[in-house]
Amino acid sequence: MKLPIILLASALLCAGSVQAQDAKQEKKAKAYMVADAHLDTQWNWDIQTTIKEYVWNTLSRNLFLLKKYPDYIFNFEGGVKYAWMKEYYPGEYEQLKSFISSGRWHISGSSWEASDVLVPSVESSIRNILLGQEYYRQEFGVESTDIFLPDCFGFGWTLPTIANHCGLIGFSSQKLDWRVNPFYGKSKHPFTIGLWQGVDGSSIMLAHGYDYGKRWSNIDLSEDKQLQELAKRTPLNTVYRYYGTGDTGGSPTLGSVNSVEKGIKGNGPLEIISATSDQLFKDYLPYDKHSELPVFNGELLMDVHGTGCYTSQAAMKLYNRQNELLGDAAERAAVAADWLGIADYPGKSLTESWKRFIFHQFHDDLTGTSIPRAYEFSWNDEFLSLKQFSGILTTSVGAVSEKMDTRVKGIPVVFYNALGFPVTDVVEIAVEASKFPKGISVYDAEGKKVASQLLSYENGKVHLLVEATVPATGYAVYDIRLSGNQQQAATSVATTVIENSVYKISLNEQGDITSLYDKTNGKELVKNGKSIRLALFTDNASYNWPAWEIMKKTVDSTPVSITEDVRMTLSEDGDLRKTLCVEKRHGESVFRQYIRLYEGELAERIDFYNEIDWQSTNALLKAEFPLNLDNEKATYDLGVGTVQRGNNVLTAYEVYAQYWADLTDRDGSYGVAIMNDSKYGWDKPDNHTLRLTLLHTPATKNNYSYQDRQDLGYHTFTYSLMPHTGNLDKAQIAKDAEVLNQRVKAFEVEKHNGTLGKTFSLVSSDNAHVVIKALKKAESSDEYVVRVYETGGKAPQNAVLTFAGNILSANEADGTEKTTGSAAFNGNQLQVSIQPNSIKTYKLRLNAAGKAALKSEQLSLNYDRKCFSWNEFRWEADFESGYSYAAELVPAELTVNRVPFRLETKEELNGMACTGDTLQLPAGHAYNRLYILAAAATAEQDSKGIFRVGKSVQEVVVPSYTGFVGQWGHTGHTQGYLKDAEVAYIGTHRHSAEGDHAYEFTYMFKFAIDIPAKATQIILPDNKNMVLFAATLVEEPYAPAEAVSTLFRTANKDNAGLQGVTEPEVNLLKPEHIVAWSGYINDKEKPAFLIDGNESTKWCDISMLPNYVDFDLGTEKEISGWKVVNAAQESFSYITGGCFLQGRNNQDEAWRTLDFVTGNKQNVINRSLGKAEKVRYLRLLVTQPVQAPNGKATRIYEFAVYE
Repeated sequence: MKLPIILLASALLCAGSVQAQDAKQEKKAKAYMVADAHLDTQWNWDIQTTIKEYVWNTLSRNLFLLKKYPDYIFNFEGGVKYAWMKEYYPGEYEQLKSFISSGRWHISGSSWEASDVLVPSVESSIRNILLGQEYYRQEFGVESTDIFLPDCFGFGWTLPTIANHCGLIGFSSQKLDWRVNPFYGKSKHPFTIGLWQGVDGSSIMLAHGYDYGKRWSNIDLSEDKQLQELAKRTPLNTVYRYYGTGDTGGSPTLGSVNSVEKGIKGNGPLEIISATSDQLFKDYLPYDKHSELPVFNGELLMDVHGTGCYTSQAAMKLYNRQNELLGDAAERAAVAADWLGIADYPGKSLTESWKRFIFHQFHDDLTGTSIPRAYEFSWNDEFLSLKQFSGILTTSVGAVSEKMDTRVKGIPVVFYNALGFPVTDVVEIAVEASKFPKGISVYDAEGKKVASQLLSYENGKVHLLVEATVPATGYAVYDIRLSGNQQQAATSVATTVIENSVYKISLNEQGDITSLYDKTNGKELVKNGKSIRLALFTDNASYNWPAWEIMKKTVDSTPVSITEDVRMTLSEDGDLRKTLCVEKRHGESVFRQYIRLYEGELAERIDFYNEIDWQSTNALLKAEFPLNLDNEKATYDLGVGTVQRGNNVLTAYEVYAQYWADLTDRDGSYGVAIMNDSKYGWDKPDNHTLRLTLLHTPATKNNYSYQDRQDLGYHTFTYSLMPHTGNLDKAQIAKDAEVLNQRVKAFEVEKHNGTLGKTFSLVSSDNAHVVIKALKKAESSDEYVVRVYETGGKAPQNAVLTFAGNILSANEADGTEKTTGSAAFNGNQLQVSIQPNSIKTYKLRLNAAGKAALKSEQLSLNYDRKCFSWNEFRWEADFESGYSYAAELVPAELTVNRVPFRLETKEELNGMACTGDTLQLPAGHAYNRLYILAAAATAEQDSKGIFRVGKSVQEVVVPSYTGFVGQWGHTGHTQGYLKDAEVAYIGTHRHSAEGDHAYEFTYMFKFAIDIPAKATQIILPDNKNMVLFAATLVEEPYAPAEAVSTLFRTANKDNAGLQGVTEPEVNLLKPEHIVAWSGYINDKEKPAFLIDGNESTKWCDISMLPNYVDFDLGTEKEISGWKVVNAAQESFSYITGGCFLQGRNNQDEAWRTLDFVTGNKQNVINRSLGKAEKVRYLRLLVTQPVQAPNGKATRIYEFAVYE
């Protein structure tokens, strides 16, 4: 790529300009000294360490420096870290506020987190800034003005566009020094200070800050030679200089701060400025008055460091993409339900869910470069947001459907299209049926029969395809009619060819595509002698920064095809979709690829859906597309706008894109766009070939050696080909990629009439180049926010956005929802004028219907348990083993997807254990459903119980109140699962007598119990571990909508991803098995109380250490695991610090250690032995009975061993 540098200073190299620059050089040089303590939210540590240690160090040390040094100014980025300061260190947080007010603690970076800016969508980056600025406005009464990213792995051409749209003026980093090769002559930088122009032509100021860990030792910086040299690198005779510390937070050293203070007062050739991160930028405003500023127009990517970040931790990237899409879909549906007056907009829940996943876009998290333990927290947060977005989406679509006419002959299914233009999609749905039907007929909203196809029957549901057409941001009622019954027959037929009306695809014996023939245009798309294939690089060494870097020598090497155990079958052969399944293996990795061809609207798209059980080390997997096209340049999607890049070179051999890339022949006659649903890395080895990077597991040496197993596990993803005649139509392929990613979704509803009819559209754009990218309610007003992007990239566009209701007021706004001017509208139409590749945001009010809330009533519970504790009295509640919910986080009232709950007074009893009690229903009531908030008072296991209402019996599985709700299955590290329960409340820490347990979540789950007509009472389960917090009776006009299409994928095996019901394990130990002990205090604290199944009784021993209890099982038995419940309910200090499980097979043998724990801080020790051990005799040996090394009193409430 030609260097897109426009050096205005160079353009002015006439004599006068040279003299002017020389004159400036004679002026006193300036050094803007920017103090920072860059803090990685997760990297070589997890989030709990960040909160407990690094956030505290940053806060306390800088408060000290601010008090000691009057000229000290500290800069710190990341709204989420300020929120943690407020949550965990409220006293110091109040002190912080006063320094922010005085301008000495400066809010830098604007955003909720200092995130990566390449993999997140453009909309995510805007939301990140919006969420940060909203927090800063509400908490501190200030706003930030810059993008502050000292340590990200490259910066896209969209960043100035995003920043400018959000009202920001500057950007700084030091990361370009990490480039390996020079990009601009001998330099890695276009300049050190200047203007950076975005893809839409807007500009922000750019400053290079150099390394952020710089320190000095009590010197006068006004005399510093290095700073003087750095200032001379620009004609501005200025240096912008980070100093402080990095990665683990903290502060600059005392000597560094003192050096700045001395420099401010010094008389050397440098003017030392203790600066906020944005002061330099403000000093040059307005930029158009400073022609001496050089201008760079283009992207600022890394060459080596960061190339792996587009691919590493593939599950995270899938979850992130799905959250971006599902959050958007949920917001748009919630706006419709709110405007129609059916359901209030759940703004708080939506904002919390965006915040929860968006801070994991941090540059060591989403980028795939943190330790495995860190991703346990990341995956859980991603799943929580996905579950909550799904709940809001389902509830909102159900609410809108209540106003629609769903009366059909068969099964009513509402299809929902979140996109701002009409979409025809092929949707896979699953509806209940007693048997596999013989026939299927599907009718659209107008009663016209549409294409459909039976797929399979399993678990009482028939799976089928429907070609559904849905209006813009809209809904359509379809009629699904099943008829007859038949035996389900296997349809797989061995074949190497698949064909539809547009394409014929032929594969070789290795399962690679050797021919892709466009029958309409008579064109072969595969380069002669080549094949479209999964290309495996079997030497993927990356020794310094393994997850960060894919090396050029790897992509320059020749990949191999995957050739073991190849099997090809035609698994679907319908009128709507044909699928050729290619199965193959490489070593322990198993590949299953479904090549899908359609008829109808999607006939021109070819899908490749992949399921890969990846177990290959020292390997890189790409999808390779050698095409019968010739062009040195390919076009890559940036989210807003595009960029053209050439073939692989030293400075650009692995590059990023958002949804798609395109290779069009240089003569403009034909091209192929390649789209995907969760991948970001690309390379282009020659004029004919594009490659999409799929999985990266590098070979390692000493550095980050654990990364040689990264991404081992199960993966699902889709990439698609969209061939086209003529030149690339960017706006059209952008729409095609949106359709692939933001799929039409389906919901089964009840039959009823409705005033909206069988279709409804909330808003649409009349210009294909002006795409609606966001529709939500404003964060701080009752206005609706609509955001549009221009996608054609060639010329200014005018568009009309047509809403379902009349517009009462409209204003233009920036990305942070600040009003910037008025907007033109007429009736229900908003006029939009927009420049190429740019973004516009509007706030408006619509005439709305009155609100109609559900009829509901709180049902009183017989509270018998204190579950919540206040910060100052953490020991006063005991929900489970000494832990409790943090009362300061629990709201008095909570609305969960339209259902209101009221929680009891936090100081009193506030939970009801289920022990078979009966709840009386109000006399003469008309309620048809009871909703409860509940959780299991267990540390590990979920609890099962049966509710009885009249003749109705309903079994409910209630998950544990803490831990994780879901995980990705990382081979050798975690088991993949997702708990099947609606999460109603999330507390971000829990209490014990010791204090706050940071990022140990507490949950409440929402369950629905159907109430038959004339029912008078509800009999609760008899399971004391099931605890109820609130109950609400509701009169619902219709049964809740049920999603019958997939809303998101877990990337766990079998794609079910649901954790099975955890049945309680049976303790092998009985009181009669006890044969010896070291001692006990009294008869109420005997060893027998260890194994009585009651966590309120204990064994206590104060005799000489070690303490022990011995057991004789009578016969040899296999032991696979063990559990100890300690005494945190008395005091955290009483938790057993160290203990051993020992065994032997006869009394003459020495005890052998089966497992042990040292340095323990968990109240519940739950261990697997890994390998089962066969023993007759067991000993629990306690070597450190409490947290203190010299403590002597053993207190254990339960001990169990399992087969």
